[in-house]
Amino acid sequence: MTTPITAADAAAEHAANEAFAEILFSPEGLADPFSRYHRLREAAAVHRTTLGTWVLTRYDDVDEFLRNRNVNKDIYLWMAGRFSGEWDQHPALGKLAANMLWANPPDHTRLRRIANRGFTPQHVERHRAYITQRFDELVAPLAEAGGGDICNDVFFPLALSMMAHLVGVPQHEAPLLRDKIRDFQRVFELGMTASELRTADRAAVFLDDYFGDLVRQRQHRRGNDLLSTMIDATDDDGARLTFNQLVQMCHMIIAAGSETTTFFLTNGLRLFIEHPDQAELLRDDPGLLDQAREEILRHAPSAHMIPRTTTGPVSVGGVEIPAGARVSVLIAAANRDPARFPDPDRFDITRTGTSAMAYGLGAHFCLGWRLANLQAEVVFPALLHRFTGFEITEPLRPRARVAFPQVEGLPIRFQRAEVTR
Repeated sequence: MTTPITAADAAAEHAANEAFAEILFSPEGLADPFSRYHRLREAAAVHRTTLGTWVLTRYDDVDEFLRNRNVNKDIYLWMAGRFSGEWDQHPALGKLAANMLWANPPDHTRLRRIANRGFTPQHVERHRAYITQRFDELVAPLAEAGGGDICNDVFFPLALSMMAHLVGVPQHEAPLLRDKIRDFQRVFELGMTASELRTADRAAVFLDDYFGDLVRQRQHRRGNDLLSTMIDATDDDGARLTFNQLVQMCHMIIAAGSETTTFFLTNGLRLFIEHPDQAELLRDDPGLLDQAREEILRHAPSAHMIPRTTTGPVSVGGVEIPAGARVSVLIAAANRDPARFPDPDRFDITRTGTSAMAYGLGAHFCLGWRLANLQAEVVFPALLHRFTGFEITEPLRPRARVAFPQVEGLPIRFQRAEVTR
């Protein structure tokens, strides 16, 4: 006997589907996904969409789900039915499948333990001087001009330069990777078109060739970099990473670290411009920096959605998600859940007890979170103390993305702050 669907249930399903469709397909949803997250949560916090994918929007549900042992990342299940033919024959999708981001324990545990050698607290802190120097170099032309596109001319080159420095990519070659990384990153989106897949395929071939050459160079001659460390590293059984694993690790570390940090910095400055009272609080009290950083990550995370699959039934919020399900975990929605964060749409750097999920949760918690935080620790105080009168000079253009719905640039102007003694 089946339970009849009431008019209220049908109305809730319709409202949830409508909100999710706007997030995926409408310009308004791309520009303002957060109001749609609220509507989706209120209508059906645990919702199976018309695409067959489940979505989660409540903080407690996301927290419980990501900790469940029946949750993993099965790319073959995730991709099933999305592309005709053998999807993994596409260079970009095959490359995605080989990425540590889609691995599960014990393979993920082994790969992460080796990669993590470059992200210990002591190792990360050694990069502070480099970040400071590189930021000073990149911001100098904008300081001279009184403004510019700080996202594309400062933040992205800074984050990319830092990750290249860490892995061992020559600095003069790092800019060659920029457009290819952005082209490839489209594979993380739910609505990738055939044209975008072709572009991503070309980018994947370029990146595999580039990092393949880099690995061969380091195998022949080691350097003082993470790639050299990973080449020599062995796991508990004495095994080393394969050539292809090294290639994909280089790409994953540089691509993930540069894109997410770029928008962490971009979103942070944008929020301070839009909320000058909060900028003044941080100028007056540098001790608020850690709270400010966490509030930026809560209010405007770089990644809005992370994919998961289920190996068995998972009960969440009174709803059972079956085995073999695809689940879009909307961490940006969880970070604005009013049941967890009072007045969740307010940007408030004095907020305490944030525990935002911007870096994920569980085994796939962001590998480079310390390095991203370090860049924020350098950049935000430097900008807010050297400059004042920040303004956004042009309407911001949202990227047509769902997993990473950021802006194409951040054009600003500002004045040098007066030096007081």
